[in-house]
Amino acid sequence: MSFYKFERGDLLLNTLTARPEFNFFIYNKNRYLNNEHVISGTYSSSATNTPPGYVNLYELNVNRAADNLVRPWVYSSTSRYFSLSPLPIKEQVEAEAGTIISGSYPLSASIQYYYYSSSNTSTKLRLEAMRNTINHYRDLSPHFVYDGKIPSYNQPSWYSRNLNAQNVGIITIPAIIHGSGLKRGSVSLKFYVSGTLQAQLTDENKRGELIQKSGIIPANDKKTAGIVLYNEGVIILTGSWDLNSEHTEAYLGGSAVSPNWTYFGSTMSGSITTVSSSYALDFQATEKIPNITMMAHANRGELNFSNNPTFVSSSAPSTPLSSSLGYYEQSEREIKNIVSSSYVHGSGSFEKITYITKVGIYDKYKNLIAFANLATPVRKREQDSYTFKLKLDM
Repeated sequence: MSFYKFERGDLLLNTLTARPEFNFFIYNKNRYLNNEHVISGTYSSSATNTPPGYVNLYELNVNRAADNLVRPWVYSSTSRYFSLSPLPIKEQVEAEAGTIISGSYPLSASIQYYYYSSSNTSTKLRLEAMRNTINHYRDLSPHFVYDGKIPSYNQPSWYSRNLNAQNVGIITIPAIIHGSGLKRGSVSLKFYVSGTLQAQLTDENKRGELIQKSGIIPANDKKTAGIVLYNEGVIILTGSWDLNSEHTEAYLGGSAVSPNWTYFGSTMSGSITTVSSSYALDFQATEKIPNITMMAHANRGELNFSNNPTFVSSSAPSTPLSSSLGYYEQSEREIKNIVSSSYVHGSGSFEKITYITKVGIYDKYKNLIAFANLATPVRKREQDSYTFKLKLDM
């Protein structure tokens, strides 16, 4: 086998930015992602071992029995501690050196909904944690204010807002879905009642402002009902006006009220059921995929010998002779001539020809880390020179 080292100009490092589209439909405690159906497994109701609408990070433990699951594990050590297991750190520290500490797969996540009422006077930790982030984007829009003045729709005056003192709905999108962030202007929220669209929110200005349109109450159109933190994957809904004054449901599990934007996706909490209402959330994520392009060269006059048994003539003995008295292997073996000839029972002038079928990539210790199979074997004559372009996503 021949080894070649990549030269400086043979390696190109790049980053590919992808914009995958996601569609979540939420109805009656369930999330449905990209219209995918739940596939039943041999050992459980879900082949992926995840609930509907959840993303499986590594796609491990697909259709596996409970006693045959793939698990991350490490050996306990007296000098290093790990948190792979639900086992408390104290017990891990006290574990005897060499004890196997294991975690669990799959690592999965989905969008979540949180609601904070204006009547709740306790500290709203999840909301408070975003105070500085919200204020940081003030340059994008005057609506990025946690506690201060924001503009009134279609009015010259401004009014005071304090997110701690009003009803707020929050939708979080996990990083394994949004990647490096959401694409600006791609977020769309649709609120349905009995299958009829009540209103829609879009960021038509691409500034993080969710503005209502297509409402059955036209007077509320063009109002700002929330903001989007694109880099963090968080949607904050503050629009508390009625979307349909003639319909009521128990969106928070208590008394029946008219629908508004702060209730969008409330059934994701798992304990709330709204039979008539459903929700659609659409957005594009940003996935930055590092990749490396490698140029593997098969230069002229090189790679024209092979260890493949078919490279030598079948008439030459290939089995070495060995006994208690010695070992003998033929010193010269005839190379098969595969050059075709226009004459019957003849062959053309001899050429050393090989066929390249695979290119292997090795680390500095000569461990195979990747290989590329060619769709069709490439004929390599002594006068031929080839460059194979290999691309690896990391």
